[in-house]
Amino acid sequence: VLTKDSLSLFPDGHKRAKGKELGSGSILKVDCVERTGKYIYFTIVTKDRKEIDFRCPDQSCWNASITMALIDFQNKRAIQDFKSR
Repeated sequence: VLTKDSLSLFPDGHKRAKGKELGSGSILKVDCVERTGKYIYFTIVTKDRKEIDFRCPDQSCWNASITMALIDFQNKRAIQDFKSR
């Protein structure tokens, strides 16, 4: 589940199980995007340099959605930092 502040990961693909949450502030980048005939493979790199690999159906665009949410979060944080100076 992708929100403006985090990405929640659930092991069974549903919100029934307890998931893990990656705050947008802990994500460094979305990397290694590769398309095959059926899937898109990509990696999320965290600020502590851990890598989380993902595979999703070719038409899902999860990698682009996560990247755009991350850019939006980073832009808002930069504006807040600038205003606080």
